[in-house]
Amino acid sequence: MSVNIANAAGAYTDAIKRMAEASTGESVGLSGAGKNPAQSFADVLSQQVKGVEATGRASEAAATQAAAGQGNLVDLVTQVAEAEVMLQTAVTVRDRVISAYQEIMRMPI
Repeated sequence: MSVNIANAAGAYTDAIKRMAEASTGESVGLSGAGKNPAQSFADVLSQQVKGVEATGRASEAAATQAAAGQGNLVDLVTQVAEAEVMLQTAVTVRDRVISAYQEIMRMPI
């Protein structure tokens, strides 16, 4: 049993590392945004939202399989951790966009 807990903890740590890399743009294509000047901010944002949505769906699927007794606990923990970090990243980006908008609106004309 302690081996499963250690495996789950390791998977959770790996998921957090991968999601941290993704939030810096290293693994999800954000670093390539500067290389393609035709790609707009809206396109990049749309791709990220689709990524968050896909991660959420994968997490739900893993939870459904685990509830049915067919899933792997390590996969479930990994999927949930990825979904959690992706959601936190999306909320942070949203908050920063709102903050930037509010700052722009306070600027004198």
